[in-house]
Amino acid sequence: MAELEATAPALRPRIDALLSIKMTLVGVLLAIDAQWIWAMDFVFDPVSAIKVTVVVSGLAFMSWFYAARRPVERLQVLCAETAVLLAFSAAAFVLSVLVISDNMPLIDDRLIAFDAALGFDWRAYVEFVNARPWLGQLSSMVYVTSLSQVALTILALGLLGRTRRLQHFVTAVMLGALVCILVSALLPAAGALGTIRPPADFMAMNQPIVDLAYKQAFFDIRDGASRLISLEQPQGLIAFPSYHCTLSVLIVMTFWRVRIWFWPVLALNVAVILSTPVDGGHHLADALAGILVAVFAWRMADKLATAVEGRLAVEAIA
Repeated sequence: MAELEATAPALRPRIDALLSIKMTLVGVLLAIDAQWIWAMDFVFDPVSAIKVTVVVSGLAFMSWFYAARRPVERLQVLCAETAVLLAFSAAAFVLSVLVISDNMPLIDDRLIAFDAALGFDWRAYVEFVNARPWLGQLSSMVYVTSLSQVALTILALGLLGRTRRLQHFVTAVMLGALVCILVSALLPAAGALGTIRPPADFMAMNQPIVDLAYKQAFFDIRDGASRLISLEQPQGLIAFPSYHCTLSVLIVMTFWRVRIWFWPVLALNVAVILSTPVDGGHHLADALAGILVAVFAWRMADKLATAVEGRLAVEAIA
């Protein structure tokens, strides 16, 4: 990665401005979550937030330390962006639970029809994997790598001094999550697994990461049976669009034109996308929508950075 750049001093205002926008967004989400929980019959487990609060506070302190006491810009940005993403993830998870409770009509019938029009049969696809135990194990192994890949991507970009790309990636990840939550609020779906509900022997053949017991949390929130929100074991409850696929595409785009790394990253994330119907219980439409969300989020992150740079240029002239 010889082409990786160090952050020039001139980029400092840009870094601070983008970070400030993200922190403001986190604050807005927390306010929405708190107001929604207060207005409805939800109960939030404050103890579950202690670990996140401690980690975010520790990273914020390290960011301040590397900015004020021992200036190392790449470490300061790494700690700051990680802290803001963790805080955002907690707030976004709570919001994803709250929007499910709106109990809007499910659109799974239309998604199944869309898949059929493309020639995709979820049950046949999963049966193909079930008939090959090694393929089922491989599917589960790659499916659970998404969050680890996000963490490693942030760490690699930070340590290598690619602060501009690091900020862009985190911005796109946050925007992608917001779009997925908004779409799922307006067009909720239970996913192929939650809709088709295959028999127990069918599920036992492979034992996917997301099973019917996992999916039941989605239905319990919709019908009011579950009203406790805890950060202790957050679950990915959004089926349409697939946030797994959004993350995979964003990671691939981040490593575009980065020699050595790109092709292994691409291969792994193609495998993740292929695993989503099996281990995530997704429609094909979920995966395709997740890919589109990633492209949109990447472009919006571009536009945001350009707007910030334009504003800073005007202020510098003035």
